[in-house]
Amino acid sequence: MQCPFCKEEVMAGAVKCKHCGSMIPPVSVPRETAGVDDFGVLFGRAVEIWKGNLGDLVLLTLVFMRVVWVPIANIGFIAGYTRSLLKVARGKGKAQVGDIFGAWDCFGNLFVYVLIVLIVSIVLHLVPIFGSLASIVLGFVVVPGGYLIIDRGAGALDACKWSLETIRADFLNWLLAYLVGNVIACAGLVLLMVGVLLTAPLGQLIIIRQYERARIPSS
Repeated sequence: MQCPFCKEEVMAGAVKCKHCGSMIPPVSVPRETAGVDDFGVLFGRAVEIWKGNLGDLVLLTLVFMRVVWVPIANIGFIAGYTRSLLKVARGKGKAQVGDIFGAWDCFGNLFVYVLIVLIVSIVLHLVPIFGSLASIVLGFVVVPGGYLIIDRGAGALDACKWSLETIRADFLNWLLAYLVGNVIACAGLVLLMVGVLLTAPLGQLIIIRQYERARIPSS
C-alpha cells in the first residue's frame, strides 16, 4: 500500500509512514457494509473465538484478576492480558498465563498514554455539568489508541491521533463494540465476580475484533 501523503510504499496495516512520518488514516468502511449487520458478523466471530478457547481464557482471566490490583505494574499486566487476547483472536496460539507478564516493552508508552488521559479527565471534571459527560466520551475515544500501543508499540501522541481518526472513520461500529463489549464484560459482576471470568474475555474480544477491523485495510 502507499502512504497517502508522500506516495511511498509502506507495509499493509501500517499506522505511521516510515518515510515522511505522517499518520496513515484508517480505511473508511463503506456505507453499505457499515452498521448493525456488520457488527453482527463481528460479534458472532468474537463469540466463536471465545467458545473455542474458553478454558484457557478463564484461567488467563483468573490470574489477571489476581494481579491487576497492583498499582503502576497493573499497566504492564493489562498490556500482557490484552496481547494474549490479540494472539487468540488472530489464531496465533492459545492464551497462556505467562503472557500477562510479557508485555513490558510497551509499558512506557502506555503509562504516558494513561497519564495523559487521566490528566485530561481530571481537568474535564472541573467543568460544571458537562465535565462528567465529556469525561465519559473521552473514555470511549481513547480506547483504540490503547490497543495500538499494546499491539504495535505506538507512541502516546501517535496513538491519540490514530484513535480519533479510526473512530471518525467507523464511529457506529466502534460505539457498538465499546458499549456491548463493556456491558458483557461487566455482566459477570452480578454473579459475585465469578462470572467475570467468563464475561471479561468475551467483552474484550468484541472490542479487539473491531480494532482488528480498523487496523487492517480492506483488500
